[in-house]
Amino acid sequence: MKKRYILLFAIFLVMVSGCSIKKANYDSIDDIINNVLLEEPTSSNTSFNGYSYYIPNTLKIENKEEYNTVLSDEYNNKYYIYVDSVGYYNKVVNTYKEDSNSYYSKKITSKGSKKDGYLEINEVKGKYFVEAVYNYGKIEVYTSKSHLNNTLINLSQVLSSLKYNDKVLATIIGDNVLNYKEETFNIFTTKKSTTNYLDYIEQYDKSNDKNNNLEDSDQIDINNDDE
Repeated sequence: MKKRYILLFAIFLVMVSGCSIKKANYDSIDDIINNVLLEEPTSSNTSFNGYSYYIPNTLKIENKEEYNTVLSDEYNNKYYIYVDSVGYYNKVVNTYKEDSNSYYSKKITSKGSKKDGYLEINEVKGKYFVEAVYNYGKIEVYTSKSHLNNTLINLSQVLSSLKYNDKVLATIIGDNVLNYKEETFNIFTTKKSTTNYLDYIEQYDKSNDKNNNLEDSDQIDINNDDE
């Protein structure tokens, strides 16, 4: 029996070590794209109206709206997610052009599917502004260089798992597509600036602080039906 426990423990150590080595092998951004973003997607664990995706346990939901979500990681990096369901429904073409002036710029295409997107990283005030698009989902993060690879792994897990429910979207959009306001936001056009991202995060932080203050002072129980 003792030998059996030793054997099981040894197998466990090998498995843990293997996972650590695999993660450590992501020495480059290209490695992360090829081994995480373009790998077989993980089953989704979070559903929205017409789409779903996987949120790894390294991230938590800070705020959730119809097509916008804010996640945060252990280092308090904020991940702003926008899902372009209308663009997906209308099969908008990826018009992204790689920029040699960026810290990193690459158009991404999946060989096994029709999914595509891009990853662009620009240095802004000593940190890195990440704009990642895949399968009509976009994630923006403003992070330090030391957290960059970890951030890219997290967002790749989310974007690779993004799935749409065509029947639901046909009901929501379908014949009513003309009732939607003309989109002024094109996910295939990069911002290269953190201005809008930081404005949104600041608005969220202020709103969150206000709700926390109300709850602390008046002991109000605020329930979020979506979570």
